[in-house]
Amino acid sequence: MSTTPATVEQADRLNPRPTDQELEALANFRSALRKFLAFSEAAAADEGVTMQWYQALLVIKTFRGDGHISIGELADQLMIRDHSAAELVSRLDQAKLVKRKTDPSDRRRSLVIMTPSGGRCLDRLALLHLGELRKIKGAFTSLFQTGGEEF
Repeated sequence: MSTTPATVEQADRLNPRPTDQELEALANFRSALRKFLAFSEAAAADEGVTMQWYQALLVIKTFRGDGHISIGELADQLMIRDHSAAELVSRLDQAKLVKRKTDPSDRRRSLVIMTPSGGRCLDRLALLHLGELRKIKGAFTSLFQTGGEEF
């Protein structure tokens, strides 16, 4: 199917191109995001955990607020497969950052609970991450303030 110039012009009017300022904001955002992820990976490694472990601890701590999460729910939150989440929980359990317990309402399900050691690890990493985000927040907020209008 060929596109006529009139159709291209109509598409351009319906979908205007980003401004140079918007493109620069996107580039700055991606750069800041990459730097933050590199910081996060290094901070986690210094704590003796992986980025995925840190992300899992965040989810476990904050999910529903009732102190536990199922393997399937953790998998959904981390966007990984159930068996990958089960392996992740096994590694976290071996590191004594979480423990498993059988769901009293469904004995086929395992629930994941953070240990005090896991909570301390999460607290240390979260404080570092929050401090870093506060330092670089300008790169993130500038994306939403381009061209005098907000997204």
